[in-house]
Amino acid sequence: MTDRPGRDSAARVLELFEQGRQFTEDLLKENERLRAAVAQARTEVRELENQYVKVDVARLQRRLLSVEDELQGLREENTELKARFRSVEDENREFADRYVQVERQNSDLVSLFVASQRLHSTLDYDEVVRIVKEIVINLIGSEEFAIYVVESTGTNLVLVGQEGMAETATPSVPIDGSILGQCAQRGEIYVAPADVPKHTMGPEPIACVPLKVSEDVVGMVAIHTLLRQKPEFRSIDLEMFELLGGHAGSALFVSSLYAVSECKRNTLEGLISLLKTR
Repeated sequence: MTDRPGRDSAARVLELFEQGRQFTEDLLKENERLRAAVAQARTEVRELENQYVKVDVARLQRRLLSVEDELQGLREENTELKARFRSVEDENREFADRYVQVERQNSDLVSLFVASQRLHSTLDYDEVVRIVKEIVINLIGSEEFAIYVVESTGTNLVLVGQEGMAETATPSVPIDGSILGQCAQRGEIYVAPADVPKHTMGPEPIACVPLKVSEDVVGMVAIHTLLRQKPEFRSIDLEMFELLGGHAGSALFVSSLYAVSECKRNTLEGLISLLKTR
């Protein structure tokens, strides 16, 4: 009877121990299950992260391609705008140069008009020659030239004025096959080709301007050199040659007729005075 309680206690301890062992095994199993679940969750998380990264990279790549296309479009537009700007700038420069040229031409024509008014405001032959010289120097831009009138016989050109040619100008030039003679015969303006030097004295003039009354040539202006600051003849010079030829020709012709009439009048008055004294 005394051994029973001891056996019951041992059985109870064994039972408790068995329960503890079972509980531990259950904990270990649950822990293993949780570890597996955590590992699986981590794997799923990594897969989701990878998928998100792949999706995000693809989206960024598409966006990058879109930005590159936009940038290329902007570059092309910028290149086009630069080209248009250069074109407009060139046009503006061309218009400005043209405006300056037109202003210079207008100024020259106004100056020639004023000079032509002076030509027709005097009947003094020497004064007309002096005004013609001023026109050629200041408006045409020549430093060496000669002014001729056609001799009464119509076979020679007689020197009546010059500038810078005191030692080289010929007092009388025959109207023959020379450039000056041909221009006098045809009554046409002559301008030397572009390759002919414009600042050194040559055997022939670089420009010839017939001085006319209607269609008749009464004189010639032979230009041999240009001023250093003027590289070549301009288009406006041809218009000025035309105006100079008409105005200077008529002024020289009228003043020469007036000089002849004055000479005859003075001669007649002298003869009358001489007859009265007898």
